[in-house]
Amino acid sequence: MFRTTKLLLSSAIIFGMLGVSSCAEAGPGPDMKKADVERIIQEYLMENPEIIREALIELDKKEDRAALAAVSDALKNDPRDVSIGPKDAKVTIVEFFDYNCGYCKRSTEWVKEVMESYPNDVRIVFKELPILDGRTKTSRNAALAALSAARQGKYTTMHFSLMNERSLTIDRVRKLAEETGLDMRKFDADMKDVALAKQIEDTLLLANRIPSLTGTPFFVINDEFVSGADTNKLQNLLDEALES
Repeated sequence: MFRTTKLLLSSAIIFGMLGVSSCAEAGPGPDMKKADVERIIQEYLMENPEIIREALIELDKKEDRAALAAVSDALKNDPRDVSIGPKDAKVTIVEFFDYNCGYCKRSTEWVKEVMESYPNDVRIVFKELPILDGRTKTSRNAALAALSAARQGKYTTMHFSLMNERSLTIDRVRKLAEETGLDMRKFDADMKDVALAKQIEDTLLLANRIPSLTGTPFFVINDEFVSGADTNKLQNLLDEALES
């Protein structure tokens, strides 16, 4: 639906611009027949089809920037989210992830390196987004486990332990919690807390408001985004943000 709308919009803009240009070249506008304008436009687009593609790309970028701007506060300033780094850091990185996502696991080392390399300049906000739970049946519990660990001040240890695991059965997750040194009675109670479940639901709703967020991992670096585990692109964006 959105793609069709964009196509119609971009085509209308292009047709309008070409129509004006073509009419100007052919003579006075009122003297030019509609069929002649349509023919000129059609011929031009057949010869230069990349114009529509370029217009769609630009429309996508504008839509993405607008969507990110609209949810900027929820992205970066939700007090429920775990974040690492100073609040006044020059660069804020927001990551949406699922513990069963192979690409998320692939980008984890880069996230750790950023934390270690830029402790004063970069703030990382972690967004639990268990979108694979319908298939895995374990992503949601893993997200709850990480948030429960956060209540005992051990989020990052639990987070990276979960990212390093292939099997995230509840028994394995509890074992990781024990190895992390958590109070298991509190951990079990927090896993059932409706407030944590609500936090996850709110993150899922937030993700739905970002058109380009169609999978994990999804990174937002200041006002730019990267979909996927392209760590070279991520590092380039980070370097640019730090230098600006």
